[in-house]
Amino acid sequence: MLRIDNWIKLFFWIPIVGAGLVQFSFRNFMLVGIIYFCVTSYSYVINNYFDLEIDKRNDKKIKLNTNPLAQGLITKKGTSILLGILLLFPVILAFQMNFVGFIFVLLCLLSSTFYSISYIRLKERLGIDIITHGFMFGLFPFLAGVTLSGGVINFPLVLIGILFSILGCSVLLIHQIADYENDLGDTQTTVIKIGKRSSYIALFLAFIAYLLCFEIVVNYFIPLNWWLHYSLLGLLIFWWVPFYWILEAKNKIIRHSFSFSKIIRNYL
Repeated sequence: MLRIDNWIKLFFWIPIVGAGLVQFSFRNFMLVGIIYFCVTSYSYVINNYFDLEIDKRNDKKIKLNTNPLAQGLITKKGTSILLGILLLFPVILAFQMNFVGFIFVLLCLLSSTFYSISYIRLKERLGIDIITHGFMFGLFPFLAGVTLSGGVINFPLVLIGILFSILGCSVLLIHQIADYENDLGDTQTTVIKIGKRSSYIALFLAFIAYLLCFEIVVNYFIPLNWWLHYSLLGLLIFWWVPFYWILEAKNKIIRHSFSFSKIIRNYL
């Protein structure tokens, strides 16, 4: 139900990176890791909770067992208790560490709730779903890691947080493109509303924005120690990693769909 495989390889490490840029401390890494294990799990569990009826109609998700609630393996009451634990534990722990960090943890939890909850359901609002996903898995967790470790927010740290936000936006775009056929008629995502061709263009523009922001960060920090340059280069490489993971998870060959010649030909 926690869907750890969906986020442990990428999103879980973003707040820890923020903590590491402030100070190298095993204690901070451990505490921030515990907090964001709960926060990220909460995001996926609450999404499963409010996607119950949709997932019941999705044969693929039933087969993959991505939502045990939809299969009747667990109850709504049990899920509610789990959500309560995942909500209260990081809030209490973050409040004891740092008040500003506590605010960013709250922002992550609120964003995740509004993203999935009925009536508000930001995940079905044009463009807002992409932006919300970027902030709740990018900027907010990164700055939470910084402030929970006692760091002070400044311009270059915000820029690095924006890099992670663009990454979060791109991951959701790729996910929605891969799930286009499954979502059609059930979930009104941005990709469903604008179509695949426009989504490919949006993804390409996100990559351009990432490169520009990356360049600003590098220029701002020059000259610096070699380890920071390699860290920033790692952020650039990170942008491409979700392509492989989503291809592997969905067991689809969509690499050919990202051929620029095919995109341009289809668009024209």
